[in-house]
Amino acid sequence: MYLNQTNRLRLDKQQSDALKQMCHLSKNMFNVGLYNVRQYFFQERKYLSYEGNYHHAKENENYKELPTDIAQQTLKIVDRSFKSFFKLLQLKLSGGYQAKVQIPDYLPKDGHFLLVVPIRSRDWDKLPGKGWVFTVPMSRSFRRQHGTVSFSVPERLRDKVVKEIRILPKLGARYFDVAY
Repeated sequence: MYLNQTNRLRLDKQQSDALKQMCHLSKNMFNVGLYNVRQYFFQERKYLSYEGNYHHAKENENYKELPTDIAQQTLKIVDRSFKSFFKLLQLKLSGGYQAKVQIPDYLPKDGHFLLVVPIRSRDWDKLPGKGWVFTVPMSRSFRRQHGTVSFSVPERLRDKVVKEIRILPKLGARYFDVAY
């Protein structure tokens, strides 16, 4: 059984600004991935899979600023969005869906997107030695410029297996929720 727990993060100004910038980079990465898939679809009339999109997007500056895991998870969300779009198209052609089907659209220029941090069991096992304080992964250049962001894991989750942590920007990234 999968459970989800969402908490509000209490951060200082420096940590909040760092997460805000990372969420903005994640939004940029989403739009880059979406651009690649859309252009391939318009030109080739075929679907560009996650693997193909990764090879186009990995040279982008947003990909290099984000940690690899987070950038790849953002590209996987683009992949799921397009798979959903194609399934809806098939359903509409077979007559099982009547509403208009729209291709996934870009996120606003000044917007923010969630950060998905996959958790490996070896990383989760190290947290008790760190006092159950989780540090958001960052690239070296980003960490030098913005500092680190850390928060404590709720006691209720310490004996559970956590697969991923999602950092959700709320109200224009004025505050953040964390979902385990």
